[in-house]
Amino acid sequence: MKIVDCIARIAGLTAALAIFLMMLLIVADVFLRAALSKPILGATEITEQMMVAVVFLGFGWSALQGKHLKVDLIVSYYPQVVQRVIDLVIIFVGLVLVAVMSWLTFGATLTVQRLGIMCSYIGVPKYPFYALATLGWGVLLVVMASLFVKNIKDGAAR
Repeated sequence: MKIVDCIARIAGLTAALAIFLMMLLIVADVFLRAALSKPILGATEITEQMMVAVVFLGFGWSALQGKHLKVDLIVSYYPQVVQRVIDLVIIFVGLVLVAVMSWLTFGATLTVQRLGIMCSYIGVPKYPFYALATLGWGVLLVVMASLFVKNIKDGAAR
């Protein structure tokens, strides 16, 4: 579990760093545009690509911290045992869906690389950003698998 925590923490800190760098880029772009009428070319496109890191690398850390949305209006009235079973089923279904998303995003990464798709203004290949998305899904997959195992062990310990 410590390794999973470390991986998710590194991915989350990388997402936070991407937010910080985006902030610096946007502030510099606005300042240069207003003060010198010389905006940073491609700043919008760079920001768009950095959003991939922010969103996808933050998935695992959010899941590990329990920060994803959870609506339990009805489930909270069920007995504790039923709540645990429902949680396990939801985590398992989520695990399957995240595995599918990881696989599909990996396939998209390979396709984008093979086709040589580039960013319009800055001319940077797009496949590294697709690879970041795949990595983010992979981290979430590992985190959800560890949460699933942890919930099973906690249920067996009671």
